[in-house]
Amino acid sequence: MKMDPEEIKKNAEFLINRVSGMEIPGSVRFRCKYKHMVRFAKCFGIEDPKYVGPEESEIIACPAFANAFSAKLYVNMATISFEQDGKKRGFLLDYKKLLHAANEYDWEGCVKIKPGDVLTINGEIGNLWVNEKMRLFGEIFQTVKNQNGELVCKVKSIATIAPGGY
Repeated sequence: MKMDPEEIKKNAEFLINRVSGMEIPGSVRFRCKYKHMVRFAKCFGIEDPKYVGPEESEIIACPAFANAFSAKLYVNMATISFEQDGKKRGFLLDYKKLLHAANEYDWEGCVKIKPGDVLTINGEIGNLWVNEKMRLFGEIFQTVKNQNGELVCKVKSIATIAPGGY
């Protein structure tokens, strides 16, 4: 979708004022499977038995495993919609222009992820800003809990949307 620079600027200002602090609708569930956890660790060259040991050894997920689920909530952002200038519009106008840019993981106060865990991911949109090329950036704060309601990870992601995608 081709937009003129004024429309892009107007959309950016609208979203910055409207979306910051908004809870992302719904949640995402993610099942942690032994084979996937081991493969994930090995693809990063991790050979520590606590991450890649035999199934009966009660392994835990390596810290890199959080990359397997940290962008899953992005799909829910496509369901956000509101009214702008009397017309209904989505947060994302072109999902193909959304790019995952970065993650920061916080494990403090969290329990270890184990095979068989079913994770539930919820999130909130933090600050939004635009760079000089009119690319929209936004923080996404996620809380990830296991099936027992125990916190397993806190994630701060940065996503970016190219002009015309918002």
